[in-house]
Amino acid sequence: MQTNDEGRSPYGTWQSPISAEMVAEGSIDFGHLTVDDETVYWREQRPDEGGRGVVVRRDGDELEDVTPEDVDVRTLVHEYGGGDFEVRNDVVFFSKDDDQRLYRQSIGEEPKPITPKPETEQGLRYADFEVSDEGYLYCVRENHDAAAEDGDADEPVTTLARIPIDGSEEPRIVASGHDFYAAPRLSSEGDRLAWLTWDHPGMPWDGTELHVADVANDGGLENERVVMGGPAESVFQPEWGADGTLHAVSDRTGWWNLYRLEDDEWVSYREEKAEYGVPQWLLGFSTYGFLADGRVATLVTRDGEKTLEVLGEDGDRETVDLPSATYAPRLVTDGESVVVPAGGPATPTSIVRWSPGDGRDHEVLRQETDADVDDDYLSRPEHVTYETRDGAKSHAFVYPPTNPDVEPPEDETPPLLVTVHGGPTSSTGPAFDLGIQYFTSRGFALADVNYRGSTGYGRAYREALYDEWGHVDVTDCIDAARHLADEGRVDPDRLAVSGGSAGGFVVLSALAFHDDFTAGTSYYGVADLERLAELTHKFESRYLDQLVGPYPEAEASYRERSASHHADEIDAPVLLLQGEDDPVVPLSQAEDMADALEKNDVPHELVVFEDEQHGFRKAESRKRASELELSFYGEVFGFEPADELPAVKLSIGDKG
Repeated sequence: MQTNDEGRSPYGTWQSPISAEMVAEGSIDFGHLTVDDETVYWREQRPDEGGRGVVVRRDGDELEDVTPEDVDVRTLVHEYGGGDFEVRNDVVFFSKDDDQRLYRQSIGEEPKPITPKPETEQGLRYADFEVSDEGYLYCVRENHDAAAEDGDADEPVTTLARIPIDGSEEPRIVASGHDFYAAPRLSSEGDRLAWLTWDHPGMPWDGTELHVADVANDGGLENERVVMGGPAESVFQPEWGADGTLHAVSDRTGWWNLYRLEDDEWVSYREEKAEYGVPQWLLGFSTYGFLADGRVATLVTRDGEKTLEVLGEDGDRETVDLPSATYAPRLVTDGESVVVPAGGPATPTSIVRWSPGDGRDHEVLRQETDADVDDDYLSRPEHVTYETRDGAKSHAFVYPPTNPDVEPPEDETPPLLVTVHGGPTSSTGPAFDLGIQYFTSRGFALADVNYRGSTGYGRAYREALYDEWGHVDVTDCIDAARHLADEGRVDPDRLAVSGGSAGGFVVLSALAFHDDFTAGTSYYGVADLERLAELTHKFESRYLDQLVGPYPEAEASYRERSASHHADEIDAPVLLLQGEDDPVVPLSQAEDMADALEKNDVPHELVVFEDEQHGFRKAESRKRASELELSFYGEVFGFEPADELPAVKLSIGDKG
């Protein structure tokens, strides 16, 4: 570790017990969650097993892997997946990654496929399962065979399918005609089915329709009607109460609030400026569930911060006192207890069970990491609201550099790393993130920004990015850095920006069109909006209509906002980290960006990660990425990290 004359250690050089190995291997990712007769099941993605998805269950005190070692549970519906499995009476139904077929597995037995082989590789995909008592299940099916060379569609066809749980019949399409389907949910009596649809060019957070139909004797649907929603109303998570009352979350007031249907009228539990819903990037999300006493357990976001609450029909609410600052939108109940992934900046995300009135705090069923980190090394964030250059407000969670073993120089302020979430219609929160702590424990300040366009602050805030992608999100991130520099909290000459996907787009745009950041790291970031519009997958194929404008009508705007066309305006060094098999932001985007940087003598390095897609799943990839990013900042900012790191070889073109 470097020290100055007073024995103090410069920022960035601090020795930290939080290693890149811990960042990479220490945290499993919790996915879909369900309860079957009081037994809790969930999917966990394990970086140390190459990102394999495993269905795990907790029965009493026992933790057990349910799916076999050679099975990767994952659906590719919408490419992002979600709702990969369901359980009924100790029988697991799941999508398998390699062929995308639907499988049935009794506990302790081998899985068996119950859907036919597709004509093309992974050509028939299934997700978001609802199992009936009549021997079949409903689900979303995405047909890529229809869009193959000899197919009759220009994009995959999404429908609702009914499938016998023993695989004895071919899947039967019971609802079709819309571009997207989600959330098929049976009433408690099994006589009605509710589901959501939406159509191009909208996204599910723009507008969805809630459909209800009667279930016929043969499992088909009849008397279909739309009971809520439209192109300008986003409806989320339909559910039926035990008494047959239909519930849903709607943002008809500008905020996602919870409603119930009484005498054909939608009644709000609490009409307030709070978010009871989330953007449906994944299938199977859930933010509320019913308790046996008639109340509803809910996840609520107010001013970007989440709580677990219990609502009564009269709107009374009780906040559950758990040591958690973040909750994943995967809440389920068995009537008597609530199960949800929860955590905080110093508390690893865990699957916890809480029961009202049992006298216990909560029970931890599974923790994401066994990493043993002294709390003194963990930075606690401050939620900061700051004024933007155009007089609006934006938000960030700001983490100070934290390390109990180090005395920083008195005449030095820390470098700042601004992190930018993807989406862009998404959000960040104060979760336990060793990737953040990796930098803060080495002497970085970090600002995790919820720029305009993020969720958790109402519909108007997330729609503030419409037609402005590449503008207000970029300037909000720059303004966060300026705000902290103006307060004297960070070094204005050492400002870095890092982000993935849409966050990577912000990184490249900030470097191409502004001069505030002195280094940038783009993880699988969008460099060319035209290429994205032409090549991306169905789910996001019209997303840019709202964010930028219809393509090709707005072609000039697409080129004007694409960093790959403005590489000659970039002065700061750039690190590009890209998955080889990314179907969302293809490798060609990073290669074209690297070529443009090379042509214009911009210091850069492109690192391609083999067998990785959109988001790195393997431990070795995560470890390498963390080390490269730290090494990169050391090279640019002129400090020597205490760690043994791979060298970053910045290319500066033929002239350099």
